[in-house]
Amino acid sequence: MISRFKQLGKDSIIYGIGGAAAKAVGFFLLPVYTRIFSPAEFGTIEMLVVINGFLGTFLVMGMDSAQSFFFFEQKKGGQRAQANLVSAVLQWRLAWGGTIVLFGTLSAPLLNKFFFNGNLSWEYFAIAFSAALFGQVQNQSAQVYRLLYKPLGYMLVTLGQTLLSAALIVLLVVVFNFGIIGYFCGMLVGAGVASICGWYSLRDYIHLKVWHKEWWPKLITFGAPFLPVGLAMYVLRTSDRWFINYYHGEAALGIYAIGAKFASIILIAVETFRLAWWPLAMDSMHSDDGPDLFRAIGRLYLGLGVAGVVFITTLSPILVRLFTAPAYHSAYPVVGILAWYVIFYGFILIASAGVWIKKKTMIVPLLSGIAALLNIFLDYLFVPKFGGFGAAIATSISFFIWVVLALIISEKLWYVGHNLWILFAEVMVGVIACTYILYGYSHKGEVWSVWLCCLVAIFILVLLSVSKTHRLLAWQKITINRIRL
Repeated sequence: MISRFKQLGKDSIIYGIGGAAAKAVGFFLLPVYTRIFSPAEFGTIEMLVVINGFLGTFLVMGMDSAQSFFFFEQKKGGQRAQANLVSAVLQWRLAWGGTIVLFGTLSAPLLNKFFFNGNLSWEYFAIAFSAALFGQVQNQSAQVYRLLYKPLGYMLVTLGQTLLSAALIVLLVVVFNFGIIGYFCGMLVGAGVASICGWYSLRDYIHLKVWHKEWWPKLITFGAPFLPVGLAMYVLRTSDRWFINYYHGEAALGIYAIGAKFASIILIAVETFRLAWWPLAMDSMHSDDGPDLFRAIGRLYLGLGVAGVVFITTLSPILVRLFTAPAYHSAYPVVGILAWYVIFYGFILIASAGVWIKKKTMIVPLLSGIAALLNIFLDYLFVPKFGGFGAAIATSISFFIWVVLALIISEKLWYVGHNLWILFAEVMVGVIACTYILYGYSHKGEVWSVWLCCLVAIFILVLLSVSKTHRLLAWQKITINRIRL
């Protein structure tokens, strides 16, 4: 197990550097974006991104998970077998993706009428949807680097795309005054160039002279159940935007979107963990030390993750004021709340191990669907009255319920022995601390008391994350075994 920790640590460092660099580019451009685009214009960009995400769900259609699963299965067949698999996924993505982009562009007049009051032309949608397609093609090449345990290659492809897109956006928006359409043109060209470079460097893993259609039925069969999961994830991540835009307008959505970008600071660490953990998790599920590794990683991840949420909540007013124009300063309360859903999103990979090892993948869309429906219901309750604050709470609660259900079912299928009491204690310490911190800021409390609360909470969370007590595990195992699926 020690060697697996070392592999996870080494890969996490490289993924972390790349992720931090990519996010840093976005944060350093926030002062530019928030001064060029008004909250209403930023809300328009966010709605286009949200619609883009819906098409992106159909573009992916579970092919990323299918590629990961079959790539290791084809390992015994050698590089040629793996290359045929990767080529089949790429060919499907281009053929199917081109169809989706065409359909989406033809639907542009309806989308424009219902969501943008007729203010956008069809070119906006065509460019945005094409950028989504090339983004998926580029992302597949990056995923192959992950599967090959080459995090440096992954970092170069993804960071290169981020830097090039950012440079082009600044050029088109600031210098040539292209406005909103310039934003998406920069994304399109950046993703296109990164796709070409990424696949050229992986040319040994693509054979495109023939169509590998024999793989398509198997890939679709494996990946299709993940389409509902993708749609559920789409709802979980965008339902708040739809409700805010409907009840409070584009300006409120623009402010909320800025708060979400600051919450994504935590996403750097979470995505770093997910990228490094997933190949290792798939491998360790079939090893004797698998339960020990999952148990240790689960406690450590959640404890340190919640500590990060407490810290970002404390910093949120400072960060928002430092990086945005005054019109966006009211975004800070949602930063820490949205950070919770990011942590729970990362923990799902740990909580659902039993579902994967027992190949009960149909449980995944069921749980994600429950969380998505709950999110819509909570948004309906909270957003009209509380706006972005209520939307952030609804999203985080929905992800929390997903994690709880996944953890209970997974322990029934493959008993890891997570100490649920410690995990619950980590979450409660974080919730209490974040509530006090936001209350202190909203009531202009003493700054020193807010920071003292932050430090005490982080100290407790670190202690809990390294705790090794298992006194209640025997009773816990009996309780879980009584649950019938």
